[in-house]
Amino acid sequence: MVKRDYEVFSGLSLERYFREKFMSEGRYSRMGGWWDRKGKNEIDLVCENEFSGVLDFYEVKRDAKRINLDLLAKESEAFFTKNPGLRARKASYRGLSLADM
Repeated sequence: MVKRDYEVFSGLSLERYFREKFMSEGRYSRMGGWWDRKGKNEIDLVCENEFSGVLDFYEVKRDAKRINLDLLAKESEAFFTKNPGLRARKASYRGLSLADM
């Protein structure tokens, strides 16, 4: 069971690590993961600074080679469709991996 679920568990732990790191740094006023109801589009971290107007989308992978920022930008379009009021924010697309710890 440990071998079977290790990848999922360690990926979620890595997301949690970056979320807690960002919270302690005070970089963002709101953050969390996002996915659509169909399960088609998933964004690991959506981080907003409501004061500066910044909206950062993050893909978190253990292996940096697996990060696909083009796919992240595409999935953010689904996010903006559901959250049109945030479209005016300055969006950026970034990847985080074990190397960024």
